[in-house]
Amino acid sequence: MDSKEPIQVGLEQGLPLTRAEPSERGRSNKMTKGLLALASLLFLGWVWNSVEGHSYVPSLWNEESDYRFESVAEPSTWKHKHHSHGKHKHKGKHGKHGKHGKHGHGHDGKHKHGGCHSPRDSFPAKKVEEVFLSVPRNDSIRNALRRYTKAAHIAGNGQDKLDALNLKNEWERLLGVPVSGPEEKLYDAGSEESQQSVRGGMDKLDVWVDTYYPIMTYPVTSSVTLLSDPPFKAKLQEDIVEGDPDSILRDEVRPFHGYSVSGDVQAPIVYVGYGRKADFDLLAEKGIDMNGKIALVKYEHVFRGLKVKAAQEAGAIGCIIFTDPGDDGEITVENGYEIYPEGPARQPSSVQRGSVQFLSKYPGDPSTPGEPAYANATRVEGGNQPSIPSLPISYEDAIPLLQSMKGHGMLAKDVRADWVGGLEFHGVEYWTGPSEVDVHLVNEVNTRVNPIWNTMATIPGMIHDEVIIFGNHRDAWVLGAVDPNSGTAVQYEMIKGIGKLLEQGWKPLRTIVFASWDAEEYGLVGSTEWTEDFGDWLKTDAAAYLNLDSAASGPLPGVSASPSLAWLFKDAASEVLGKQFFTTSTENNATVGWKAWREAKFGADEEDFESMFGSDTGVTPMGSGSDFTAFLQRYGIACANAGFVGGPSDPPYHYHSIYDSFHWMDNFGDPGFKSHLYAAKINGLALLRLADSHILPLNTTQYAFDMERYLAKVQHIAEFAGVAEVLRLEPLKKAIKDVKSASMDLDMQRERALKKMNDLVPDLVERGARVCVPGNGHNGWQSWARWIKFHLGGRRAGCHKGRKDHEDHSGDDSEPRLPSRLPVIDDKTVKALGAIAKDIRVINKKLQYFEGGFISEEGIKEREWYKHKGVAPGLWLGYGATTFPALTEALTIDHSVELAQAEADELTEMITNMAKNLRA
Repeated sequence: MDSKEPIQVGLEQGLPLTRAEPSERGRSNKMTKGLLALASLLFLGWVWNSVEGHSYVPSLWNEESDYRFESVAEPSTWKHKHHSHGKHKHKGKHGKHGKHGKHGHGHDGKHKHGGCHSPRDSFPAKKVEEVFLSVPRNDSIRNALRRYTKAAHIAGNGQDKLDALNLKNEWERLLGVPVSGPEEKLYDAGSEESQQSVRGGMDKLDVWVDTYYPIMTYPVTSSVTLLSDPPFKAKLQEDIVEGDPDSILRDEVRPFHGYSVSGDVQAPIVYVGYGRKADFDLLAEKGIDMNGKIALVKYEHVFRGLKVKAAQEAGAIGCIIFTDPGDDGEITVENGYEIYPEGPARQPSSVQRGSVQFLSKYPGDPSTPGEPAYANATRVEGGNQPSIPSLPISYEDAIPLLQSMKGHGMLAKDVRADWVGGLEFHGVEYWTGPSEVDVHLVNEVNTRVNPIWNTMATIPGMIHDEVIIFGNHRDAWVLGAVDPNSGTAVQYEMIKGIGKLLEQGWKPLRTIVFASWDAEEYGLVGSTEWTEDFGDWLKTDAAAYLNLDSAASGPLPGVSASPSLAWLFKDAASEVLGKQFFTTSTENNATVGWKAWREAKFGADEEDFESMFGSDTGVTPMGSGSDFTAFLQRYGIACANAGFVGGPSDPPYHYHSIYDSFHWMDNFGDPGFKSHLYAAKINGLALLRLADSHILPLNTTQYAFDMERYLAKVQHIAEFAGVAEVLRLEPLKKAIKDVKSASMDLDMQRERALKKMNDLVPDLVERGARVCVPGNGHNGWQSWARWIKFHLGGRRAGCHKGRKDHEDHSGDDSEPRLPSRLPVIDDKTVKALGAIAKDIRVINKKLQYFEGGFISEEGIKEREWYKHKGVAPGLWLGYGATTFPALTEALTIDHSVELAQAEADELTEMITNMAKNLRA
């Protein structure tokens, strides 16, 4: 990280407006309250009603200027972080920027807007957020999590369907929608009702369930037997433990791998560390043959499906994966901690279930790549599934297998240091093998087309083609207290907060869609099928997707996001957590501890290029592994995923185990549910600001600065590979510089629009002012006047002069409510503001479609489903992101300068066009 200092937030409690550095751009830094207030008229609904044919409700005025800017100093006192000339913090009120710093046009302050057809409804940003933030409570989230974890709900079974329908009714109650019957609003994907709910339903408050029909696999029988004398048969079962009452449900979903194949194989086993492709390559270099063997590998580092893929390509006939306590950080039995549930150390019988789909090939239903899995879909043989059987086992079952290889092959430490795990305390000496005795592996699964259910909701906004989508998956391998139900409980609390705002008459500026995805655990199936169903609509009408998977498994905040959303989340987190807590970056809190711990134990990874050139925002790039994947990687929509995780000194999380339970969460994961509460508030603020800010808080200039880091990484790899002299990257460097300049220009366009508004009505924010609409709509603006009067609750100039403010004082005065204060506008000003709002409409569309500039219709080589050339899951990482992926992997995997040059040239053209679009 560039700095250890606390984050400087541009507003005392709010999201900063972006603005160019006054001294360097030669603009005045005097921003009056009139300008600030005028910003809240920027997207008045009457403009869109005339310009674009939309009929959305205009925003109302606030009681007072509540944008909470710090005092604006003279240019010489503004602080900046200069990327090229040292480390400086920017405390300006319009974002993080400067000539060499973070310029952003996305954060336009806390301008939250909405309204209904009543004069009492006026929604200042401060009050909207205050009302929302008053809703989430620790005890409410805790109760929700208890409800959601009382039964196992693997995707596609009866309980899963019941959960989807129950959630439908729960959301209806929270949002004030009439509660439908159990089987009502349950649609087949592809049906007219399902299609209309999205393509024609963005203007009504609605909740429904879509049904898709993917291929699914379910366990039938399995066994792992070491054919020693006497033989050892793995338990393949987690223990019922007295301290965790829910462990009695251990057999609801027996340990298996989703999308694994049936097989019955017998062979010696070979230990291959973490099962990375590089690990298998190392073993081959050492002369240890994998052909016809069964691979035994540890979890961690790369997606489990790619471990099976690497084993398969190395010639193995089966793969067994176990969780090694050596990856649990400091909280281990070896360090004196009691095992769960008596203490925080890993339960020895815990098993990590999970999918072994080849995620970096393509996610979703294996039988319908690129197409939605309708009931009558044409299907193909899955190209993203293994051809060899695999099973997960516990570390107590792994111990005899590891011991069977002692003295055979090589000491694991002589192959690679991190192959040595944490079982030496249990009498294990790590050797590669192969073992002298065989292991018999049996895996039988039932593969069939099976329904899954996505629960959906729309909260109509005033603009229907800049939709904000928020999603969490609902299915779990067993109980899923962390994954996904911590996120489900947080989403529940957020929807409750939105419901309270709706109850008071608020309406978002932009339509919001909530989603509860199904079958995420199998391979992001529910979300992928939905995006493939509505991909054309997404590309034109979606502005951002926010994902929430595991909201809380520890105390440390972590965010991965498109660079354009980095500051939105950093600022929201800083407000919720406090500057003194949320220090330098999310990465410092969430990942640096683990990185330091691993480096101290095994040494630095010299080829960890992505980490070496990470963004100074600390917000990490997005690979895959959760439901944002299709939105970002296939359709080019800006995405983010924010939650809380544990570090090396926190209790290890029993991932995909029966012990991912309410008891573990309540006692070890998040006692007191503070992380859950923080997650609800941070994600809620980010959602509200995306939905209600006049200018979309998408910071393309930060994205341009991150592109420079992506390029620096590629240049480093080229030097590492000895091809830097022949690979021409100057045109790409120039294109990135150009898009950065174009983005800064867009910042200035935004500022000019605001200045024009200030010049038009500099005194609009007199305290207590009301909207007064002239009675004689001359110059063709009479319809505007009627529209404003209806939606803003305005009146003819001079009417009801003695009437008191339209404030709603009913109910408990201690409960935050939305006040009403309305400004005075004449029809001439409305007309002038309309012209300015057209400019803002254009700016927003440029922001909305910026991420999509990286989408290549041809896709990435050998995995064409992925179309984003800016970031993608690494071919051999799965979860982990690779920036400039096609270019990077041309060097690191294909070792081809020619291919790398072609990819660099394509990126140059893409980024050049992105700059042109920003200037258009």
